[in-house]
Amino acid sequence: MTSLFRHRAFGAPADNRESHTPMLIQPRRRHRPVTLGFAAAIVLVSVGISTVEAAEPRSMSLKDCVDEALSRNFDLQIDRINPRIAAYALSSTYADWDPSLSFNVQHSFATDSGGLDSQNRPYNGSESETDTLSGSLGGVLPTGMTYSLSANASDTYGTKPGLDPTNPLGGLIPVPFGNSRAQWTVANLRQPLLKNFWIDSTRLNLRTRRNDLASSRYAVALTALNTVSQVEQAYFDLVATLENVRNQQKALELAQRLYSDNRRKVEIGALAQLDEKEAQSQVASSRASLIAAQAAVDLAQNALKRLITDRFELEEIPDIRPSDPLNVAPAPLDIQTSRDRGLRTRPDLQQLSLTLENRKMASRFQRNQLYPQLDVVGGMGYTGNGGEFSDSLGQVGDGSVPFHSIGAVLTVPLSNRRARENYRTGEAQREQIELQIRRLRQEIVVQVADAMNNAKSSFERVGATLEARQYAEAALSAEEKKLASGKSTSFIVLQLQQRLTIARFDELRTQADYNKSLSTLRLREGSTLDYHHIQLPESPAESPKPATH
Repeated sequence: MTSLFRHRAFGAPADNRESHTPMLIQPRRRHRPVTLGFAAAIVLVSVGISTVEAAEPRSMSLKDCVDEALSRNFDLQIDRINPRIAAYALSSTYADWDPSLSFNVQHSFATDSGGLDSQNRPYNGSESETDTLSGSLGGVLPTGMTYSLSANASDTYGTKPGLDPTNPLGGLIPVPFGNSRAQWTVANLRQPLLKNFWIDSTRLNLRTRRNDLASSRYAVALTALNTVSQVEQAYFDLVATLENVRNQQKALELAQRLYSDNRRKVEIGALAQLDEKEAQSQVASSRASLIAAQAAVDLAQNALKRLITDRFELEEIPDIRPSDPLNVAPAPLDIQTSRDRGLRTRPDLQQLSLTLENRKMASRFQRNQLYPQLDVVGGMGYTGNGGEFSDSLGQVGDGSVPFHSIGAVLTVPLSNRRARENYRTGEAQREQIELQIRRLRQEIVVQVADAMNNAKSSFERVGATLEARQYAEAALSAEEKKLASGKSTSFIVLQLQQRLTIARFDELRTQADYNKSLSTLRLREGSTLDYHHIQLPESPAESPKPATH
């Protein structure tokens, strides 16, 4: 690192471009002190950084990692917003039934320029002013009935041409006038009886949005299921890789010990130099394997950290030290129980069932659109007329001038082709979704069976690799004793050391595979959340939290 900074500080390019620089450019080297200072600063900073102690590893159990993932995993945080969005969409659907209220206040003025009447007599023009006040309340009921309640009142006043009572010969003069009218419509109704009667677009959207909300919660459960399973897999991999580092360290220690023994024997002439070189080669090979194992730990650390944090780039995350060992105990496995659990609890199957329910409701709506539209209409109210507002409002108030109407409106489409084809399309889509559900149920059964077979075979491999490791240890121990007594060779001991290292690695790998196979089985069953006692909240605004124990 120091030589690299020195090379860059002095600016010596790899192609020796400076050696071909004309002499006229050489004085530019006066900037070298600045470059040297900058390089020195970089070196000091790098040295300072290197002296910073790494964060202490954090001891975490599998439950701790699962709890962190449930609160900080990005996929879960993203999907937890979907139920809120679905809840807002459901709430907005109810707006179709919200009534609307309107008011209107208006003043108008009109004039007439006047002229000559039929007897060629001049007359003055007229002018009028009108004050209007109206209001209405209307909307749609859940039955599909539209309603409207309205009231209006107007008062018109001004002057118009009229006979002059003081002139015996007649004549037209401006005469004041006033008129008031009011109306109160108690009800103006329209109720469908065939088309849009038992279901309409609003009721269809409302039921669909309810299922969408439930489906979004199943989607969160599915994401939580997959996330927790991924955390389990990453945790088991991290445990195995850390144990493998210890395994490689033991292998390096064995190789170094054999190398030291052989070197001493070579020095005293009791062993050929070839044996020393073979042991030395094994030391180098074991050191390379240890470096690779340590690199695998870094990858496993990052894989687990990515799942349990949302601040990977903003904070220094300490390494995780797993506190739970790999489980090697036999698990109770029953194919029928696992199959029934999967068909009952898998969130993706529940989501597809809701999709089918939505499709059936859409088919009901499309079938309803095949009917003619027959609506009952009717209305009733009261009117009033008078010279003043009080006169007309009084008649409306006492109900002395009522009116009402009732009737039916029938609309029959001549072809209705669009509605028929929409219904046929919907039925075909319903049949398609039913087949998708059957296919998914079959996949669940197969996935559960495969996962269970894998778990059983993994457990059997755990026992086999355990025996293989024990035999390898015994063989190495016996061969080392033979080597000490001069009855064996370093080559054979080196081979047995390699076999022991491989046997230990195989044992660790099969233990990790067994734990991962149980995790996969729980994922296929849809029982991962139940296994960790995780309850997802009903409220869409909340986030899934592990249950308290």
